Amino acid sequence: MFKLTLRTPSAIPLELDGVTPERVAGLSAIEVAKLPVQHGNRTEPLGEFFTVGPRTHPKADLQFAGDTRTVKGIGAGMSAGFVYVESSVGMHAGARMTGGTLVIDGGAGDWLGAEMRGGAIEVRGNAGNQVGAAYRGSRRGMCGGSILLRSSAGDELGLLMRRGVIVVQRDCGEFAGASMIAGTIAVFGGTGPRLGAGMKRGTILAAREPDLPASFRFACEYRPSVLHLLNGEIARLGSALRFPTHPARCFRGDLLTGGRGEVLVPA
Repeated sequence: MFKLTLRTPSAIPLELDGVTPERVAGLSAIEVAKLPVQHGNRTEPLGEFFTVGPRTHPKADLQFAGDTRTVKGIGAGMSAGFVYVESSVGMHAGARMTGGTLVIDGGAGDWLGAEMRGGAIEVRGNAGNQVGAAYRGSRRGMCGGSILLRSSAGDELGLLMRRGVIVVQRDCGEFAGASMIAGTIAVFGGTGPRLGAGMKRGTILAAREPDLPASFRFACEYRPSVLHLLNGEIARLGSALRFPTHPARCFRGDLLTGGRGEVLVPA
């Protein structure tokens, strides 16, 4: 449908909550330019900052161009459609989305996919902290959908995650999977300290030796049949990486919160 090109980057963040494919469907370019966006403590028309034109990406319902590193909330709350971003984005991209696809050709700020319930996000650069996490004071983080990070992520990846899949092709920071309720996290690079701290259930796949809390215990070494299913899901997301299907070491924890979570590490 439309390509939104940011004319000049602003030191004051722009917030685009509500500018989604379903919102602009059926609107003219002039009507899209009149949509309200938040600029600091003021509400301004989108056309004050973006040039609205026809898309050039063959699949995108909304395409973002220009230096959008300080633009917040791209794809936040979307329920359908395809959003493509040519460069990096600010905080809260894809937050609380329930459907559709968000592809970011650069990096992403903090709270990417926070509390999302459905849909798919792909980030081709680095992501910040709290990917797929719960907002402060909330009891649930990501409850469905998928996030594929083709590079690295920051701290608190999947905090309070309940459902869904997060795949990180490189490294992540500390407290990944903290207080995890259910779902799957796969990290093909290194993991930071206190992986899985406080997790109640769920599965974390760590390709390298993790730094687990003292409240985790080695359970067994076995050949998990679930790895074939997880590798199929990882392939569906578009990642060429696979976890080896030979025997894996299983660690159970966090024992302080019931000990029903599992961390799988190649043997």
